[in-house]
Amino acid sequence: MLFAAVCGAWAPGLHAQTRPVFGVVPYLPARRLAQLYSPLLPVLGRVLGSEPEFASAPGYAQHLERLRAGSYDIVADSLFLARLAQRELGHVPLVRTRAALQPLLVVAANAPDTDVVRAVRGRTLAVTDRLAALSVLGLRALRDLGLTPDSDFRVVESGTHANSLHWLATGQAQVAIVSVTTLKQVDELLRRQVRVLAQLPEGLSAVVYHAAPRWAHRASALTQALLSFADEPAGRAFIDALGHGGLVPARKAELEALDPLVVEMYRQLGRGS
Repeated sequence: MLFAAVCGAWAPGLHAQTRPVFGVVPYLPARRLAQLYSPLLPVLGRVLGSEPEFASAPGYAQHLERLRAGSYDIVADSLFLARLAQRELGHVPLVRTRAALQPLLVVAANAPDTDVVRAVRGRTLAVTDRLAALSVLGLRALRDLGLTPDSDFRVVESGTHANSLHWLATGQAQVAIVSVTTLKQVDELLRRQVRVLAQLPEGLSAVVYHAAPRWAHRASALTQALLSFADEPAGRAFIDALGHGGLVPARKAELEALDPLVVEMYRQLGRGS
């Protein structure tokens, strides 16, 4: 099953005529995401009428392309991309994680102690992708400290949080922006090679689940299925593995309040990031 799920990560829509597709924003390698999110497939399948195949794009830009192309039926998404999908594509928010999106500024475990400005200025900072909600939040926080991205420090896109941490360990970057939940989800060996320098201002949720407009008529049932699963033993184990703290309904007003940062994300899109 896992092999089929990972294959689906590179071929979304391969069985689109017979099976729905559950897409996950590519913040970790596809194989790891498939392992983490596979418990949800039968839960969604009971509402959708067919167990969905797992899919994850190679990067955030491709993920957005697939969203806009209608390739996904249900999505576990980045905070601001979920709001973009709601605004631009008519997607229906279902639930969000109780855990906030908490950006962390991390360095190699053996890096010297210093403050944020000195740690970042003149250095290379790794982010997964400029379109990631974590990047939008973290880079804005650094600007608020008087640091201008691509001027006071170099920004490089690693593709996944795991890559960002590897780059710290190997010296390809000196600082990185990752999340609290990421540190719960990566391998212990990798986690021991880095340490947290500072917490940056948080966002509403680590992940937002939403449905394509064609499933709007099943939105209430999908929401209830996800909330019920989160209260079951298997669901609590799933939530604990992700570090998501639980699931709560995604309220329209909460997501609308994200629009100022969605505008910032559109600026990143305009830069061709």
